[in-house]
Amino acid sequence: LFRSDFPASAKPDARRREGFALPAVLTVAGVVTLIFLVAITALASLTAEANSARARIRFLQNALTAEAHLSLLATTEPIKSSAIAIGAPRIQDLFSGAEGGASDLNPAVVRLDGHPYSLDLAGQVVMKIQDQAGLINLSALTEEQHARLMQRLGVANDEIPHLRMKYLDYVDADDLRRFDGAEKQDYSDTTPANRPLKTPTEWLSILGARKGVDASSWKSLRGNLAADHTLLDPNINTATPKTLEILFGASEEQARSAIDSRSKSLFNSFNDFIAASGVSYIPDDERSYVFPSGRM
Repeated sequence: LFRSDFPASAKPDARRREGFALPAVLTVAGVVTLIFLVAITALASLTAEANSARARIRFLQNALTAEAHLSLLATTEPIKSSAIAIGAPRIQDLFSGAEGGASDLNPAVVRLDGHPYSLDLAGQVVMKIQDQAGLINLSALTEEQHARLMQRLGVANDEIPHLRMKYLDYVDADDLRRFDGAEKQDYSDTTPANRPLKTPTEWLSILGARKGVDASSWKSLRGNLAADHTLLDPNINTATPKTLEILFGASEEQARSAIDSRSKSLFNSFNDFIAASGVSYIPDDERSYVFPSGRM
């Protein structure tokens, strides 16, 4: 197998050199292929990220355009108890009688009860507008309404009255501790604000609130909550189903029945809501229940 004139010591080296080229070429080819694969993968990832960024920018631009358009409508068009009435008369007689449910079917009416609208602004945008008076206002709950909300949030029944006292201590202006309440000395990481709530999420800062509520229940209710101490009157014409359940003790079926009824003819008084839903709630005669808040 070896040339006879090779020295004996050179024969093994010659044999090794003959088989060295193939694995070297394969190794280099493998490294080059790996580099190309990494480059292609990185390029694909960068392309996908760039496309995602462009999509986010397009959506944000469309959303801001829709919001600006709606803000213009809300400030220049008349607002009825349940909708923005585009092109309606600017001067209205508040004592002229029923507002008329047929207007809800008019395409020139933009409802304020969370009804979805689809806009085509270089891409589809789904938009919902909600009158704040149709939400559960944490700053205006009675003891009974607070108890219903706490039960819905999974708070233990024996903890509900204690949590209400802690809430009252959190929002009042003094440092006097109520029975079963909590003041500065009871907190470790934070202190009571001694002012009204600024946002619904701030409610979780009350001592024991975050621990007492069920996280999934809070998440499902969060979109139905508001916190505004200047707004006390709810609006049954824009109230969400959960708002009707918490504020007035309506069952799910009664809430659906009320919303179906008001879609055909708006409520002109709380008695209309009672007739449509069958709830036994006794309204406060000093409060209005059928006007929007002006905040959306």
